[in-house]
Amino acid sequence: MSLRSGIAQSVYDYLDVGKSPRPADCIFVLAGKQERKTYGIKMWRFGYAPQLVLSIGRFEWRKYGELGLESDGGLDDQKERIPPKKRHFFVRLDRQDTVCTPIRKGFFGTRTEAREFARYSRDLSIRSLLIVSSPVHLRRVALVFRRAFRKSGIQLTFVAMPEKPDFNSSPARSETWSEIRKYLLYRWLAF
Repeated sequence: MSLRSGIAQSVYDYLDVGKSPRPADCIFVLAGKQERKTYGIKMWRFGYAPQLVLSIGRFEWRKYGELGLESDGGLDDQKERIPPKKRHFFVRLDRQDTVCTPIRKGFFGTRTEAREFARYSRDLSIRSLLIVSSPVHLRRVALVFRRAFRKSGIQLTFVAMPEKPDFNSSPARSETWSEIRKYLLYRWLAF
């Protein structure tokens, strides 16, 4: 492994604050990579939580059908009523129902998701939450979710979807450097 690959691996390991999943009241999967949603659905089907909330970003509705879920909870209808630049949704699934809710889209996406989900979760009666994202994304996710939920009393567990990045490749290194810059910006802005 080259020096820059080794440094990227070390930064990646620092950013990955993921823990093993454990039973909770709800699973929340951040928008972004489809693999996040697939992993969250798998955890939900294995019974880690009775509720699952998928965050669906601007164009992600196009791949929702590939997830193999029985219903979109009205996602297809909702996206028709909202201009593309304002599209962001939470799709909540439990054993009986699926419901799609549009959310406010903000400039800092991860921060917006945390704040919007903190508001949204008040109606869910949850005490524990599994939050699923990519390993490289989790330290920033943990930062904003802890701030958004600081007065809620809800126990947060951050879970990394499985992945094996190749740090000999430029894309894996670029994603890592991009994420450490975003994390430092979020820390500096103190949100």
